[in-house]
Amino acid sequence: MRASFPDRHHPTGFTLVETLVSIALGATILLATTQLFVDGRESFQVQQQWLSLHEQGRHALQFLTTELRRAGYPAGSFSGTALSATNNSGDNRSDSLTIRYQGAHDCAGSSARSILYALVDHSLRCDGNGGASPTPQTLSSQVGGLQFRFGADLDGDRSVDRYLDGDQVADWGQIRTVDIGLLLQSDQPARQQEDSNRYEIFGVTHGPYNDYRLRKIYRTTVQLRNQ
Repeated sequence: MRASFPDRHHPTGFTLVETLVSIALGATILLATTQLFVDGRESFQVQQQWLSLHEQGRHALQFLTTELRRAGYPAGSFSGTALSATNNSGDNRSDSLTIRYQGAHDCAGSSARSILYALVDHSLRCDGNGGASPTPQTLSSQVGGLQFRFGADLDGDRSVDRYLDGDQVADWGQIRTVDIGLLLQSDQPARQQEDSNRYEIFGVTHGPYNDYRLRKIYRTTVQLRNQ
């Protein structure tokens, strides 16, 4: 009876080298796939934080623009000072702004004689004094800085001659435009490197913060309709 031997030309399994190579390739593919997933997730988080930041900036500027256009309404019969402001009175050397107009309501919906906008605990706050105990409302959170600058018509020709800080305005009736500057930061850390930037708004510098939050300055100029 003839003994049978394995056919050396047709092996039935993998060699040790082939097995090790397969494991290495599999591990490499797994690591690459994991890294792609992590990178994609981080990119998505950054995009979400930017979208949230832009939405907050747009909403805050739009709200303040609408309110400033009402200052001094109605132009023919309004009496008193439509605007007033104080420099470096809030958090992080931020300014505060008070707006007055006929039929004003604060951000809680109550009738108000004047409405104060200021930065408190990193939030843009709206505070009316129409009731005995007004309820401050938050317009936007994660605000790092709030500054205003005022365009004054000094010679009565209805055009801006000079931009002033709030403490430089001698006659608020001369103010024709208001510049608004907001520094917003993301709710969550999203940067790859620490934020060592300095952010300047109308001569006031904020930072560096040395953290990983996203930040952006939002600005607009408002033409006063009733001045």
